[in-house]
Amino acid sequence: MSTSLSRLHAVLCTAMLAALCLPAVAQERDELWETTVKMEIAGMPMSMPAQIGRACVEKGAKEDRYVPQQGECKTVESSRSGNKYTFKIVCEGKNRMTGTGEITFADGAYVGRMKMTGTMEGQPVDMTQTYSGKRVGACTAAKSK
Repeated sequence: MSTSLSRLHAVLCTAMLAALCLPAVAQERDELWETTVKMEIAGMPMSMPAQIGRACVEKGAKEDRYVPQQGECKTVESSRSGNKYTFKIVCEGKNRMTGTGEITFADGAYVGRMKMTGTMEGQPVDMTQTYSGKRVGACTAAKSK
């Protein structure tokens, strides 16, 4: 009888340990995305090479999280209809710009385009960004404070 009691004890300990590990496994549900962004600036004799990167996006993040942004840019208007997300973006600070764009989402991927105008380094600029992303795995996103 003590052998079966030892086995039961071992099974219960294993089950409890597995239950304690579940929250850590559940955190691995955020999504790792590989993104490609290509920028074309009117008046430039040659186009810039595409930039490829990876980002960990929180599961269930808002659509504006997929809009390529740098510096002091923020989405100020947006709407979604089906798999299409449209938006307006405003960038404050030294390089002031405004733009409009759209993203079309598919299962595990997206494509988009954004047109921006304003100034960079004090010079007028008119640029178009095309971008795409594909989900390449799981990750744990840094939580915002």
